This record gives sequence, structure tokens and C-alpha cells, in this order.
Amino acid sequence: MQAERGADGIRELIRRDSIPPGGRLPAELVLARRFRVSRPVVREAIRTLRALGVVASRPRTGLRVLPLDPGRHFDQLIPRIRTAEERSELYEFRCLLEPALLELVARRASPEELSRMERRLEAPLPRGAACVREGLVRDAAFHEELWRLSGNRFVHSLRGLLVRYFADLEARGGRRVSGLAVRRTNRQHLAVVRALRRGDLARAQRELARNLSTFKPSKGRAS
Repeated sequence: MQAERGADGIRELIRRDSIPPGGRLPAELVLARRFRVSRPVVREAIRTLRALGVVASRPRTGLRVLPLDPGRHFDQLIPRIRTAEERSELYEFRCLLEPALLELVARRASPEELSRMERRLEAPLPRGAACVREGLVRDAAFHEELWRLSGNRFVHSLRGLLVRYFADLEARGGRRVSGLAVRRTNRQHLAVVRALRRGDLARAQRELARNLSTFKPSKGRAS
């Protein structure tokens, strides 16, 4: 409990003193005196903040504030997702958010960026088992690119939790994926990009919502 209060105190110190990224915090002994706790408590608080990506501590450089990295915080949730119900609810959240972010993509993606996406999707998929492997890689790359093109770092930082997590499940063979399914998915991706290029946001959002239903995880008991 003391370590938690110490961590909260250091965060408040960063905020109140407007210490910028890269800025140095006081030494352990100074922090201990300031918060009226022992040095071991301060060390535990620093370990907590280090794990959260708030600070970094290195020999000779001392304790410094790190730049904000929202993705680091969201990615910490991934190991805690253990049940089919949790996966289903997370995917439901993704299905609400991803079509909506196309509004940002439509405003910020350049014609050249959309054209490059279209050319990648137009390339034929291989035959046989290689079709599924390449199709899954292409699927993850397509969705990650959409999140990147949103131009919003908080949105983009969710990609690990909402895109890579599910892509990894498919790649590990959580269920059988057919060549027919990945070819259909590729066609849906192409329809999304072409709608964006035409300026038809509503059509792009409908196509993406349809695409997200292709590999939707089932809701059930804990796995």
C-alpha cells in the first residue's frame, strides 16, 4: 500500500512540476524524505512506474520521465485475456471501433497511401496451404495499416490489443481457416480501400463491418 501511494506521489510530482519527457526526477533519498517513507518503499514505487512505462532508471543517468506510450498500457491487458467470453467481448469492442476509425482514415490518408494498399491487395494470393499463410499475414497488415492511417496515436496504440491479438490467435490455429475464407477476406479489404478512394465512407464502413464478422471468435466457456 505504501508503494502504491509512493507511485501516486511521484506521478503527481511529474504532473505538478511539469517535468517533461527526458526530465530528471529527484534521487531516491530525496523522494523518500519528501514522501516520508523508506527507500525500499521508494524503490518499489519506482519498479511499479517502470513497469507502467512512466519512468526509466539507469546508472549514472538517474530517474527520468519517459514519453507517453499508450500502447504499452493497452498491451499489458493481453496476457489477462483468458476466456472465450472475454475474447468475444473484446472483439465486440473492436467491431464497434474499427469501422468508426475509417472516418479518420478518409480525412488523413493520402491518395498515394490508399493506392499502395490497393495494389498490395490486388496481387494474387498463392494456391494451397500458402494461400492461408499469406492471407492471414495480409489480413493483419491491412488492419494495422488502417489503424496507422487514422493518424491518432491513441487509436493506433490499440492495434496490439485489438488487431495483433486476434491475428496471433488465427496464426496459431485457434480454428481451421480455409483458403476460400482468406480469399473472401482479401476481396472485402479491396472493397474497403476502393470505397475510400471514391470518397464513399458509408460503403467502406459497411464493407469493413462485414469483413470483421468473418473471423469473429465464438462466445463460450473459459478455454
